[in-house]
Parts: sequence; C-alpha cells; structure tokens
Amino acid sequence: MATLFVPYLLTSCASNDDDDTELTENCIITGFTLGQLKRSMYMKTTAGMDSIYSTSFSGSVFPMTINQHTLTIENQDSLPTRTRLDKVLTTVTFDGVLLWRKAQLSEEDDTAWTTYSNKDSLDLSQPLHFRVYSATGLSSRTYTVKLNVHQQDGDSTTWHNLGSVEALSQVQNRKLMLWGDSMYILGRKTDGTMLCLRRSEQLTDDWAPQPVTGAEKAVPGTLQMMNSSLYMSTTDGRILTSTDALNWTEDPLPAMDGLTLVGASDDYLYALCDRKLYRGADTTWTEERLDDSSENLPTEELNSVLFTLPSEARCLMLVGSRKPTDTTATIWTKSWAQDEETQEGWMYYTLNEANKYPCPMLKGLCIEYYDGGLQALGGRSRDGRYAAMDSIFHSSDYGIAWKTYDGNDMPVDSELRTQAQSATYFSTTVDRDNYLWVLVDQNVWRGRINRLGFLRDDK
Repeated sequence: MATLFVPYLLTSCASNDDDDTELTENCIITGFTLGQLKRSMYMKTTAGMDSIYSTSFSGSVFPMTINQHTLTIENQDSLPTRTRLDKVLTTVTFDGVLLWRKAQLSEEDDTAWTTYSNKDSLDLSQPLHFRVYSATGLSSRTYTVKLNVHQQDGDSTTWHNLGSVEALSQVQNRKLMLWGDSMYILGRKTDGTMLCLRRSEQLTDDWAPQPVTGAEKAVPGTLQMMNSSLYMSTTDGRILTSTDALNWTEDPLPAMDGLTLVGASDDYLYALCDRKLYRGADTTWTEERLDDSSENLPTEELNSVLFTLPSEARCLMLVGSRKPTDTTATIWTKSWAQDEETQEGWMYYTLNEANKYPCPMLKGLCIEYYDGGLQALGGRSRDGRYAAMDSIFHSSDYGIAWKTYDGNDMPVDSELRTQAQSATYFSTTVDRDNYLWVLVDQNVWRGRINRLGFLRDDK
C-alpha cells in the first residue's frame, strides 16, 4: 500500500498558502483513544527488600487532544509516573487509509511506513508519525503522536531543606507567613525587641533582617491577616496594625486586659478575653454567641483557619487546647453565607468516643488549609502516641476526623523529623504554589504533594 501511494506523496490535503482551500479528498484523524496501559510499581517486602510489580489502568480516561492546525495528537493530562509506553494499543478513528512509522525517520524514507491496525502494539516511548491518505491516494495528512508522562509520582511529596536561619537563635514566639510576594518570620528576641526576616517566596534571595517599629509589646504568635492589613495583639491587650509588617500603629479597637487576638475573617477580627469570644470592627468589640459552654474555648496552642466550604459559605475554625492536660485538640467553627457573618454563632465539636479520629494535641500545633482539607502537624503528642512530626494529619471533612494520608501521600522527610524531636517552636504557612512551609526552631523546610504542582486544564 505504501508503494502504491509513493507517486502521490508530494500532494497534500492542506495548502501551505495563506488562502483557505476547500478539501476535496477526505484524509483526517478524528479520534485517538488509548487502550489498557501497564505501570511499574515499587514496594518493600516484609523483609525490607525492594520489589517491583505491574498494574494496569485504562488509558481512555486520559483524553488525547487532536490539533488539526498543527497536526499533533497528545494527552494534556499526563499519564502516571512509570507508565510503560513500549507496547500500547490504540483505537484511531479516521477517514481514509492510515499508516504509521517512527517520527525520527526522515520524510524521504517512505519504506518505513506500516499499515495501521487497532491490534498493533505500538512503541510510543518516542513520538510516532501517523499518515492518513484519501481513498484515491491523491491527498494526505501527517500527524505526530506524543504521549506525556509525569516525571514525579503524584501521590508522594518532595521536601526541600531551605537551611537554618542563624538570626532565630535568640528569638521566641515566632510566626511564619506569606505577605505579598515575600515570606516573613516575625519573632521576639530574648531582649524584648522584635525581629522581622524577609525573603522572596520564589527563593531568589536569602532571609534579610528588616527594621520593625511600634511593636514593642506585640505577641508575634497572634499575627492575623485581614484584607490588606496585618494585626497583632499585645501583652497589655491592645491591637496593633500594619500594612508592611514593619511599621506598626495602634488600632482603634479598644484595649482589654488579657485580650488575645485569635483569628480574622474578611471583615472582622476575633479575640479571646476572660473565657469569652469577641468579634471586632472599627472601634467596637461584640461578644460572640456560642452553642456550648465558654469553658470549652481553647486558651493555648491557638490556631485559626479561614476557608471556603463547597457550599461557597465561608468558615472560620478555631483550634487549640483548653488546658495543659488535653490530649486531643478543641475545635470550634463558625460558617456563614454572604453578609450573614454577624448573625451566625460558633459551633463546638464535642469530644466523644464516637469520633475515632480526633485531632491529636501536638506540641506547637499548627493547622493549615491544604489539599482541599485541613492539615495538623507539630511536635510530640501529649499522650505519647506520636513522635514529633511523625505524621501529618489530614481532615477531608473540615475538622471532624483527622487521619494520616491514605497510602502516606505526604510522608515527612526523615531529617525534618529528626530536627523536630528536640524543637520548641513550630510555625507553618502555605504559599500560592501549594508548598507547605514548615519552620522548626531555626530550620526552614518546604514540601508539596507532587500532584498539587501539576499543571491542569480544567476548562
């Protein structure tokens, strides 16, 4: 068949001229579907030896995009790592007569073309050419087929050790945050002065100390972000505010003895004082409505997370410990639809035996919204069940059940785990590229579940 069509190879369906021409011969690929694909998997035996086995999956769930302008065919959503491409079955829908060959061969070498059959097992580890001829052999199109495969395992985590920050050796009560396009660490030195370190989120520079004014009595651990401003409470119950993390002034909200800033929504600040929870805006604090005893409000290891529920409602979660003997974290939430924040009260997640997976009370407990749910990590658990950074706990139901990842998608780097064993201070934040930043005493780490870094076309 290839020999029959040789005299006609100089005639193409598509003109190279800019003028549009109406095709008179049908020679087009309209569909391309992958069949069953094999994937090599790795595991350890009970004896600790490495083992390799194969699994299979349907390639049809990875659509192939046919670009009729560039005459290319490829999958936009990459195949899983370690997918074997040496023997691939395909189903091609076309109008005409279809041939194929390796793409690296020269255009003049027409003896290498093979008639296509959907029973052929093709080696697609390298791109292939598919040429479709019209029934008369007078017209043709040549497509290039390429399969994209992830180079990283989507269900695993890559950690980066960003080094130790010597300037933090004399710093207490520190807080790590993303502000603008930079990462900041705010902390109080043992001499009482404030320290601010800043570096690029994209790691183009190193941590640089920045001068801080007006924050002499601020408590860095209370740092909150609301719209374009930052807020911290002080040891004497005042609220400080800043727009650059460096220059702080007193906010109009009135001071209250013992007040601790614990959270912020898009429009309000939230603070604890004398076992009461307050909402603040402008110059007024308003006591919040609780559905349970205020004695169940947390008072230490405080965390707050603001996120959006699938219903599009906003939710603010407050997590911490009621007393030093608590072995599970105390959780309160408040959720509201648009413009209804002031009308909604707080709901207490009652601790009971029905919940088999409560959030463990960890030293330096850190809570973040990550991977479509909530993350909990920190030092050694109070009940001794978990060592420092032994696991990262994930809650996909927004705070009710906390489990380690299925398949251990986010294992903690062994060096990070070692550093955490003797650590006193923990702080975390999440950047715009889905990296989880972890500050353990002076050591800074950045990790990400690989699939959260994959480019996706969700249109």
